Amino acid sequence: MINVVFLVNPISGKSGNRLEYKELTSYLNEHSFHLDILYSSSKKNLEKLTLLCIKKNIDIIIAVGGDGTVNTIAKYLVNSKIKLGILPRGSGNGLAGHLGIVDSVLEMCRSIIESRTVKIDCGVVNNQFFFSNFALGYPAEVIHRYDKDLKRGFVTYLKHGLKTFFANRKNQIKIEGHSGLKYCVLVSNTKFLGYKVSLTPGAQINNGYLDMVDATSRKDLTFKMSKILLFKKNYAKSIKELNLNCSKECPAQLDGEPAHLKPPYNIIVKQNCLEILI
Repeated sequence: MINVVFLVNPISGKSGNRLEYKELTSYLNEHSFHLDILYSSSKKNLEKLTLLCIKKNIDIIIAVGGDGTVNTIAKYLVNSKIKLGILPRGSGNGLAGHLGIVDSVLEMCRSIIESRTVKIDCGVVNNQFFFSNFALGYPAEVIHRYDKDLKRGFVTYLKHGLKTFFANRKNQIKIEGHSGLKYCVLVSNTKFLGYKVSLTPGAQINNGYLDMVDATSRKDLTFKMSKILLFKKNYAKSIKELNLNCSKECPAQLDGEPAHLKPPYNIIVKQNCLEILI
């Protein structure tokens, strides 16, 4: 008997996030799989539920939500025998997008039955894991603004992206070994930030490297994004370790959620540390 738990963030995405036992059992044989659906009431509760699953030696945990939900669960599964599945129902779904995982209960159940998995690398910043990306400056400020909005979805994300872009903010990020200050820095393990938007189109999820791209100004960011989107240009550099510093006021984000970490930031990569159903 294979024990599978679906951990659901009920507020992910634009509308209510629910699962039905009837739909799951129509695909997964009850004699082969023991299924549970657990709904979280908060991030702390989701962490508690994840630790409970680990204690019970659950075989597979399915994260039903966005990148933030995945991060909250996956950080406890690093280097464990538990397999992680993703049913992407968040706003951006950068990690799922990179892996080609879609919001389909049928496809997820097929992956469970066939046990199709891939081992991915993980980024670590100041002892905190990220599986999609970490950013300082512009991308992080967009996330901080978006997080405070009651509405979700691409239009809301775009609204805050434009508001942030035209905000009068100074360059304040220092990359060790680089001259000058940066407007923003993105360190990514995946191609996508979310909504299939990419600043690191060449990123690979299990090559032992992270991809880093930066911009010195709004003009520089606009130029690079235009080249990436229109001509598939890649400005990212592959790194194994990176040190960043900035003022305390500089916003940070980690896997699509506001990050409250103190500078300086030491970033490294851990290879093959998480097994994900695909």
